[in-house]
Amino acid sequence: MARCTRTTGLQVHHKNRAGGNDLGNAEVLCTKCHEATSTYGAPGASPPEFTEETKRKALERAGHRCECPRTGGCH
Repeated sequence: MARCTRTTGLQVHHKNRAGGNDLGNAEVLCTKCHEATSTYGAPGASPPEFTEETKRKALERAGHRCECPRTGGCH
């Protein structure tokens, strides 16, 4: 099964909670893939929101598609 390439319900997710708020720590995921991450809804401090500029750049970099690298496990 190919990786997810959804184009709707996209969110900019932190790859690493302690990794900062720069573009290098941003990953574009659809809602289902975001919910399937190991840290989604987990207790602990949530990182601050990305700036609108970082979100825009992440979406552009991703081609406005989900970047989930997992195959067959999110949907």
